This record gives sequence, C-alpha cells and structure tokens, in this order.
Amino acid sequence: MIEPRTVGMEEEPVPACHVRIAQVRSNLRNWRWYEWAVFWGLVPALLLAIYALPQPMKDAYFILNTRFPWRLETLFLSSYTHSQLSPHLAGNLALYLVTLLAIFAFEENRRRFRLLAFWSLCIVPFIGSVLTILLWGLFGREATGQGFSAVNGAFLAYAMFIFVIWALRERLGVLDHPEFFAGTRIRLFMVRVLMAVLPALIVATGLISGIFTDIGGSVSNGIAHFGGFITSLAVLLIFDVKTGGRRNFDTILGFSILAGVLWYGFYLVNLIRFVRSG
Repeated sequence: MIEPRTVGMEEEPVPACHVRIAQVRSNLRNWRWYEWAVFWGLVPALLLAIYALPQPMKDAYFILNTRFPWRLETLFLSSYTHSQLSPHLAGNLALYLVTLLAIFAFEENRRRFRLLAFWSLCIVPFIGSVLTILLWGLFGREATGQGFSAVNGAFLAYAMFIFVIWALRERLGVLDHPEFFAGTRIRLFMVRVLMAVLPALIVATGLISGIFTDIGGSVSNGIAHFGGFITSLAVLLIFDVKTGGRRNFDTILGFSILAGVLWYGFYLVNLIRFVRSG
C-alpha cells in the first residue's frame, strides 16, 4: 500500500525545550506507585512520627550523644530525629522533597536510584554519626546530634549529579573523542574548562554545606552534612565509571572530589586548633 505525500510540506522540528519537558513528564510517569508511596509518604511520615515521640524517649534512644558512642541505635536513628518542628524538621523536610522531586524528574536509571536511595537512607546515617563522634573527640568536647541533614546532603549531591547527566547527556562523552576537535584546539580547551567547572560547582556546594555555623544556641553539624554529600558523590562516581562510559568527565569529577576532601580536611584542622585553643 502506498500512502500519498503532500509535496512541499515538511514537518517542523520539535523545539528542544519541548523534548526535554516531555522527557521529564515521561520520567515522572514511569515511577511505580510503591516508589511514590515509600519516598513521598513513608519517609516524611517516619520523620513526623519520631518527632512526635516524648522527648525523654528521644534523649535515651534516638539522639546521638558523643559521650555514649556505644549506644549503637542512636548512630542510625539520630538522622531521623528532630526535637524542633520549625525550622529544623520543616526545613529538612522541605529540602528533602525538593531534591526528591529533582531526582524523580531527571533520573532514568533504576539501578542507580536503588543504589543511591539505599546508600543515602541506610548507610549515610552511620557515616554522619561516626564522623561526628570522631570530630568532637578531637575537639575534646561532648555534643549531641540529631537531624536529617546528612541524608539530605546525600540526596542533594545525587540531585545535582543527575541533573548534569540529564541536561548534557552525550555531550559529557565528547571529551573522550578529541578527534572531533581536529584543527579547533581552542574549542577543545573551552569545552574542557566548562566540563571542569560543573563538577567543581557540585563539590563546592558540599563544602558550603560542611561549614559549621551558629544557628541560635546550637551549631550545624557540618561534618555530617559534608560526609553525606561527598560519600554520595563518590558512590555516584564509582557507578558512573562502571556504567557511564564518560572517562574524561569521571576523571574530572574524581579530581574535584579529592580536591574537596583535601580542602575540607584543611578546614577541619584549623577548626580543631581554634576550638582546642578556646
């Protein structure tokens, strides 16, 4: 069967922005109902339920106390515990929902999502707690810790990374093919600079979140924030090295992570000296 064609009539190309919007809609529709239920319903409900517990119970079994590091349950539960509704719980919950929306909108790899969700919700709480105990031991002081910020740091790193992957896609692999830039070395240099800036900006966000700040009678737990962020980024890098095929981009990201860790270590050394001298 031969279908008639209209001579001189050509289909107009679909604008790139419309294609990307369609991709986001498709991504959001592809999540299963139980994924929406767990991450949008169960996790916030858990945070609210623990907040509603009596304070003495939270002090005994949920809140991390660096004086009692052998209370193993607090190493995990403290990351899901809040004693203040606003701004602590409300702020953490808002940031979680924003980063989760970005992940649901841009993520297309379910294996990566399952890995990072498990890492962020199950492993990062222990990492944040152990780093907190070690640091306050170096300070020579005792402290208590609670809050979802370390987990939020992990999800924030994930959201930023996956947005870059989604936005640039095959362009991230262009540095693996310098033959594309034959005779245009300046263009290759500019592309390399751009590709170096993006991972640096992601790591810089983690560094900013890791700064200890006074928040009205308490101090933000910078090392837990940074620990959640940078370890999540490292897991994403390892996954991408094994599956992504973006050798140059992954190399740049790896060096950015290393530089961030070294800078943060220098910051902590000076902070420890300052605290111990005071």
